[in-house]
Amino acid sequence: MSIHKAVGGSRTVVFLFGALVGLAPAAIAQKLDLNRLVVVGDSLAAGVENDSLEASQQIHSFATVIAGQARTGLVLPWVPYPGAPNTLELVSPAFPPVIQAVPGTLLFPRLDPFAIVTDLAVPLQTTADALNRIPDSNINTTDEVQAATDLVLGFPCPVLFPCPGKSQAEWAVALKPTTLIVEIGSNDILGALTSGEAATVLGDPAAFIATFAGNYTALLSALSATKATLIVTTIPDVTRAAYFIPIPEIAQATGLSALAVATALGTGESDLVTLTALPTVEEILSGAISGPLPATCGGSVPCVVTAAEAAGVRGIIQEMNLAIAANAAGFHAVVVDLFPLFDSLYTNGYTIGSHTLTTGFLGGLFSLDGLHPTNTGYAIMANQYITTLNAVFHTHIEPANVAQVAACDPLVLTHIGPCFLGF
Repeated sequence: MSIHKAVGGSRTVVFLFGALVGLAPAAIAQKLDLNRLVVVGDSLAAGVENDSLEASQQIHSFATVIAGQARTGLVLPWVPYPGAPNTLELVSPAFPPVIQAVPGTLLFPRLDPFAIVTDLAVPLQTTADALNRIPDSNINTTDEVQAATDLVLGFPCPVLFPCPGKSQAEWAVALKPTTLIVEIGSNDILGALTSGEAATVLGDPAAFIATFAGNYTALLSALSATKATLIVTTIPDVTRAAYFIPIPEIAQATGLSALAVATALGTGESDLVTLTALPTVEEILSGAISGPLPATCGGSVPCVVTAAEAAGVRGIIQEMNLAIAANAAGFHAVVVDLFPLFDSLYTNGYTIGSHTLTTGFLGGLFSLDGLHPTNTGYAIMANQYITTLNAVFHTHIEPANVAQVAACDPLVLTHIGPCFLGF
């Protein structure tokens, strides 16, 4: 089995900012002007799918869907096939699934290197990165975050010729937007979890949250200089992504009891196994090697996230979201709340006709890296934004047709219905 390590119900849950701390009066009074829409964010806003920034997948990002439904422009840093890094493909869906990177070399990183992008979102960036990190001309960098920054923000300079680089925040100010979508923060906590540093964060959560809150305040302060309408986003519980697989799901896939799986792997029945660990899980459960699972599976990526760690991370994310809400109040921003949306999808799935898509791996809502949505998942996210914007600003943006997106989605493995391209 080959697993390429991720770089990552039909009822829409709407949580308006007013339900938490009161919708900012200034946000209600102003008219929503999307003529110059700019997006600041991370891989979710960039449209990463299957561990890759690649044009045929970027077109389905929630930001692109919002712009399309609102009939406004949004310029992306279009990356040609096979993507950066090479996109993943599904070889076999049977347990354990076989996933591998497509072959090929990215000969030229951008289809239009001279385009001034307005979707500034950079995969892997944290809140501090969005505020401070600028591109450089070191094309051989081994820093994945820097490489992503260079790809999105480094054209036409300083990669093609010397000129001052700008961070996401600096570009956002320079572009003079009328509306700014800010989706950032997931990597602040996810990076710690997937790098084996969760214990450090969980050991002193107050310090982690204080650092995040300080960076978030500085970011919104910088962006507020644009006088644009600010649309900010809460952080979903990252442990509920398909990358983190509950022991009962492995039990169901293998026909074993959860107790038998947990005993063989040396885990608790409520623990989570990372996607990267599945080849080792297969070997242990088949008897090819003895358990328990090792501490790490591929570099520093943990094989297991315990139930206690997952609960601790969830608590930290809730505190991060309170910091986002507090900052939103101070800067008269509108909050689109993704946290309960993804909770609902995790618990209930998303029903289309007689089919229910789930957040489980290959369940139709998360792509092959287990961390980023499918086309369908991104459409559901976009509709959460659209529902909130329509409610707050009394606009009439038509939601995306999720059923039609799902019918054309190659990662929705059940037959939803006929696919009509150009929906």
